Formats: sequence, C-alpha cells, structure tokens
Amino acid sequence: MIRASDDFPSFFELRRSDPVIIDCGANIGVSVLEWKTRWPMSRIICFEPDPDAFRLLRLNMERNDIPGVQCIHAAVADFDGTTLLFGDMGHGADARGNSIQPSWGQRENSDSVEVTCCKLSPYLAKHEVSFLKLDIEGAEERVLRESFRELHKVDALYVEVHETDEMMEENSSDRIEKLLLESCFQIERELRFQPHSLPPDMSDWQQSVNANQTQFLAWRH
Repeated sequence: MIRASDDFPSFFELRRSDPVIIDCGANIGVSVLEWKTRWPMSRIICFEPDPDAFRLLRLNMERNDIPGVQCIHAAVADFDGTTLLFGDMGHGADARGNSIQPSWGQRENSDSVEVTCCKLSPYLAKHEVSFLKLDIEGAEERVLRESFRELHKVDALYVEVHETDEMMEENSSDRIEKLLLESCFQIERELRFQPHSLPPDMSDWQQSVNANQTQFLAWRH
C-alpha cells in the first residue's frame, strides 16, 4: 500500500521492491539520486527538456554509476514533435522556471530554444507506475488531460501546478483537482510558493503576474 505522509513524496510505502517511477521535469536528477538510494532496484524514467540541465542529469547518473535510469531529452506535452522552451538558457544558467508554456517561461530578458516534446500516455500504458512526479512549469493540465485514460496505471503521484492570472484558462489547479478525483485518487492539496522554486531576481515578475504554485499529493488505497 502507498500512503500519504508529511514527507510525501520523499517517503511512501511501495507495493514492490522494484517500482517504476516516472520523473517529468527531472532537472539535474537530485530526486532520482534520492529514490535510487531508497529503492536501489527501482526503474526510473526521466524527462528533462533543458539542454544544460539534461547534460548534468546524464553526468550525475554516469558519475554516480546509477543503473536502471532512462534519461529522455524531451518535454512532456500533449503532442509529439517539437516546441519552444522559454527561460534562462545556456551553460551555468538557472533553469528554475524554464517552461514550454510562454505565460510562465517567457519573461523579460528570457531566451528560448527548440526542444523535442512527447506525450506521457504511451509511457504510462507500458508500465504499472508506482510513482509519477509532474513538475513541468505550467503544462500540467495539458499533460494530465492527454494521459487521463492511463492514470489508472499510477499508484501515487505528485503534481506541482503553476498558475498566473493569464494562465487560468489553460492550467487550473481547480480543474486538475477534479481530474485527479475523477481518476479515483485520494488527494491532499497545498498552496505554497517555496523560496527556492524560482530565482530571487524573479520575485518582481512573480508578484506582477500573480504567480502561484499548488502542490497535489495523490494516492490510491
């Protein structure tokens, strides 16, 4: 059984010793390293679109000799193809806040790069997924709707919903809550904006667009 706790998703009970974990928005792989420490037999699929963050993700897996991790250089989206990733790009850049959603990632002095994108549903269809992490900077509703028919394959998930006033028609925490309930998840919802979620120089932008983050913990009995 998987159950929620104050430390979820860092701690949860698993149905098996070799869980499948899917990490959408893996960044440089800090969460992956933690999961592989806790569950060495876990099989992890990572998605990360940012070119420099992906380079560091693969480097971290190689230098730490981490087996059972598939790193995919792509953004999860509601279509297969290519799209633009907006934000702070390049070697040494701060990738926090980079997004394929222009209303979140396209800011003053931001850049963009074309990246591959892919649907999440085929990956869910192939596996019984113990845990799904979805931290994709404003594309959460699009991805959950695209993969809705396969969410029954997921035992537990963590979704970080990114919203601004401009984004409410396409990415809404209220609508995402309804989707999770329709998929028969038990949920906990928390509105918070962690200090480390975005670079300090984005605080003025955050206030001007009313940027918020809502975190959902979802699990099945």
